[in-house]
Amino acid sequence: MEVDTLWTPPTVGRRGRPALTRGAIVEAAVGVADAGGLDAVSMPRLARTVGAAPMSLYRHVPHKEALLALMVDHAIGPAPDLAGTGRREGFARWARANRQVFRAHPWTLPLVTGTLRMGPAECGWAEVFLAHGTGHGLEPGEALVVLMTVNAFVRGASTPIGDRVPSADAIEAAGRGDDYPHLLGLLRGDGADEATDPDDAMFEAGLEIVLGGREPA
Repeated sequence: MEVDTLWTPPTVGRRGRPALTRGAIVEAAVGVADAGGLDAVSMPRLARTVGAAPMSLYRHVPHKEALLALMVDHAIGPAPDLAGTGRREGFARWARANRQVFRAHPWTLPLVTGTLRMGPAECGWAEVFLAHGTGHGLEPGEALVVLMTVNAFVRGASTPIGDRVPSADAIEAAGRGDDYPHLLGLLRGDGADEATDPDDAMFEAGLEIVLGGREPA
């Protein structure tokens, strides 16, 4: 069975050689992805970034999929502290912190919604959420349902759609304005509060619906 790099300790460097570490490789890869997206991440580029021979990287990270999993785990980081919060307040804090991860590292979103195995950090986030829910009276199965629902909402709300939505001008130029009056109003920003970030406002409104539909006030 293949060793799961996410759950194994880093390889110790050899004596007399520069101290290349798995942590340094992953940190450099996260920096490259933050600056240029996942397509910018390659072993040759990482080798140049950390000042090492390309083949030396494979002693610490066996292949690209393992590197991506380690990058996600590093970017996700520790779960937020929910101590002292009420049930709904804690869930909301968790959701907002989760969204911030995707804002800081947009390239993580397609990876966590794909087939990569969960690592220690992502499992830690799930553990904190479940412990909070069961600590506030939910059965484990109920807490899991709420976790899946909130997690799905955060990921969906964090998915960029600006590049996919047509402009109001394009719809009207096609003579289809009467077919989409509500969508056109939103695209034009009718009734929008210019002092409020529309993405933040929509996220908070959606989160209230998600939690309000399951959680007592």
